[in-house]
Amino acid sequence: MIRTDFNWTEPLNLMLVVAVLGLLLLQCGLLYARHRHSGRFGIRATLNAVLWLSVVVWMLDPYFKMGNTSKTGLLVADNVPSVIAGHMRDSLAAADMIPVDEIADRPVDTLVIAGQEFDDAVFKSIRQFQNLPVLHWKPWFAQNTLSGLHWKGILRKGEMQRIDGHIHATGKKTLQIRYAGQTLDSVILNAGRNNFRLTFPAFSEGRTTTTLHLDGEAIDTLRFFAQPEQKLTIRFLLDNPDFETRNLATWLGKQGHAVLYESLLSKNIRTRLTINRAAEPDLLVTTASNAADATVKKAVNAGKSVLFIQLGDPATELRAINNALDTRFQAMKIANEESVAVSNSLTALPFRFELHSLQVRAPHYPVATEEMTGKVAVSLLNETFPMQLSGDSIAYGKIWNEILAYVRPPQGGLIECGAPVFQNVPAEMHLNNFLPVRQFLTIGQDTVSTTTSALNDRSAVAHFLPVRSGWQSLHDSAGTELYVQNYSALRYASRMQHFIQSTQKNTPNPNPKGEAVPTKKLPGWAWFSWLMLCLAAVWIEPKL
Repeated sequence: MIRTDFNWTEPLNLMLVVAVLGLLLLQCGLLYARHRHSGRFGIRATLNAVLWLSVVVWMLDPYFKMGNTSKTGLLVADNVPSVIAGHMRDSLAAADMIPVDEIADRPVDTLVIAGQEFDDAVFKSIRQFQNLPVLHWKPWFAQNTLSGLHWKGILRKGEMQRIDGHIHATGKKTLQIRYAGQTLDSVILNAGRNNFRLTFPAFSEGRTTTTLHLDGEAIDTLRFFAQPEQKLTIRFLLDNPDFETRNLATWLGKQGHAVLYESLLSKNIRTRLTINRAAEPDLLVTTASNAADATVKKAVNAGKSVLFIQLGDPATELRAINNALDTRFQAMKIANEESVAVSNSLTALPFRFELHSLQVRAPHYPVATEEMTGKVAVSLLNETFPMQLSGDSIAYGKIWNEILAYVRPPQGGLIECGAPVFQNVPAEMHLNNFLPVRQFLTIGQDTVSTTTSALNDRSAVAHFLPVRSGWQSLHDSAGTELYVQNYSALRYASRMQHFIQSTQKNTPNPNPKGEAVPTKKLPGWAWFSWLMLCLAAVWIEPKL
């Protein structure tokens, strides 16, 4: 099939079209004026037509799509059901089925890989091909099994742990994350493919083991390490004291945080209460009436966090916060009642946040944060102290631990590593807010170098290959450890993903359909010769 990539919208190309049409008019005019009575008019008209058509075709630069001569192979893992393999074979009619034990002797140009559970010998055989094929991986996971699962392998106590993944459920089911028999979070799954997210604040220090349950049955174990919590200094800036904020200040003090409680008793008279030893505040808790206060603006500009609570009229108060701090909070009314239930013993204002860029909403409560130089957060919750008065201190702590996890300002010396990490599968670890950045990192018995970010001299990344399983120490002052798994159904998918990424770096750009379609066009020297021949014929013919 003949094709052309000539762009008819380019101004330069349109000028070329006009020039070619002008050439046609010039040729027709000269022929008619000088040779209309000549007996060789037909020959001269034909030669000029051939010249003009040749110029047009040369300008369009056509090419020919040849037949697909590349070889495509289909490699199917043993765990892929025969029905699925048959459907894939039918959809790739031009592909040759390659048995796993024959891959070393069947080089191809394009290799479609179905599934991921292969022996190391298969990867070794593919790497040894003289010309690496273009690889297309089609993962396969059984129903009611996890895929794409990842969470934080290292985090601080009090930070939000987030578990993301996919699962193809056979019906409506419940997925839970549990610790010591207690449900930390849950999500309802519908029949078909589900993308899920489970979140909870890291509640302990050191090694932590949790389990994922599908309709009450344990389907996976998730391990992570929580570094010691960095205690905060929290300042309350209030117009008048109230039981809600005093109760919160007392609870924060019992958690080990330093609290500075300030409230206005009357004009020019303020009361101040200090719990634990307070230093420079990390978090400022206040109301919307103080949004324009210089103390609030200074805290945000210094990279601290501000939490606005006890809203009464969200539409008006959010507008005041936005005007004072240049934020973009918006809330939409969702009910006509004075409040809506969040749980059995907790209510909130009947509004829902409409998020913009750089804004995040807490998953279980109507609290939104916006990233600026510091963090600005707004809570739509009503009073929470009745939960403590009724003896439900665990639920009270769960609420404020989650809110604190979202409003914490960035803290120094953070080590981050995504999980799961598998034995003999490449992984990476990130270091943030280190001053100076560590040049080397010890993981277990191995020492790896770090690469400092070109954009931030306080951040670095370390690439490593874990060769031992189990808990591996990082040999730092916090006693940080990383868990390395030696077996999991997800290990095969992780290994395949790294294999594809590493091999395709040296492979030409793959065709997204898995087909390599060659093209052919007339070379430049052929066009030059042909145009010269046409010009010569037009010039010589009148002289004969």
